[in-house]
Amino acid sequence: MSSRARKWIKLSVQVLVSVGLVAFLAQKLDFTEIKNILNRPGGWPWLLGAFVLFNASKIVAALRLNIYQRHVGVVLSEGQNLRLYYAGMFLNLFLPGGIGGDGYKIFVLNRQQGVPVKKLVLVTLADRVSGLLCLLLLLCGLVPWVGLGWLFVTVIAVAGVAALCVVATLVLGHRLALPLESNSLNKVVSLGLTVQVLQLGCMACLLSYVALPLAQYLPYLSVFLLSSIVAVLPLSLGGLGAREVTFFYCMGLLNLDPAFGVAVSGSFFLVSMASSLIGALYLRSRFSPDLPG
Repeated sequence: MSSRARKWIKLSVQVLVSVGLVAFLAQKLDFTEIKNILNRPGGWPWLLGAFVLFNASKIVAALRLNIYQRHVGVVLSEGQNLRLYYAGMFLNLFLPGGIGGDGYKIFVLNRQQGVPVKKLVLVTLADRVSGLLCLLLLLCGLVPWVGLGWLFVTVIAVAGVAALCVVATLVLGHRLALPLESNSLNKVVSLGLTVQVLQLGCMACLLSYVALPLAQYLPYLSVFLLSSIVAVLPLSLGGLGAREVTFFYCMGLLNLDPAFGVAVSGSFFLVSMASSLIGALYLRSRFSPDLPG
């Protein structure tokens, strides 16, 4: 089977999974209720805030990636790197079965700057994994306050041990796989945490848009972090369906209304899709060896 055929099969599977998950939710939820939740004509400032914070998180993420890239010899201004990052976002969301955003960036940097593909793949993986670990670290900090119904001291202890394991993995992983100077490692971790905090802010804006009671924000924000982990799995189209199903089940376990979770999760997907469209402005060609101008 050719590489192109495998990519089209992958895309087809992702589309089918997303459609199947959305169809499953349609059977379980009253979409009229979700439509009423989202019908907030005067709530557009919250949507604008969500859009701004989401893109701020992506700008910070691009800055973090550039630290990794410089470590292996890539020389890009922050502006060039940001344009390439947005082009990758567009490809990741709209052409997941094709070359993909990460593949496009690796291709461009290899052709233009001669940096070995192996090194570029390594920094791409390091960037993804460190971002995921920063997300887990924040999740460890939020979980004790969610109200799981367990003994609070037990939850604190488990979350504390988990957080220590995440930090140890983060430090040791960089020491073994991609040694960074202490200053660079501190910047990578700080920027990674900032990315996740900004995305939590984006979700908080969406929760305000649907007029969710403030007392319920922490459970929804915690499940949002969990759904972000699920969305990373290359099973659905841009995480569509995977996030929503995660909200559906987790909100049920917490005895909260899953309709609000599905509504804000779908809204987050639309915000990310609208933001990714910006990348089309910087994408000259999928196979161009030049950086997007």
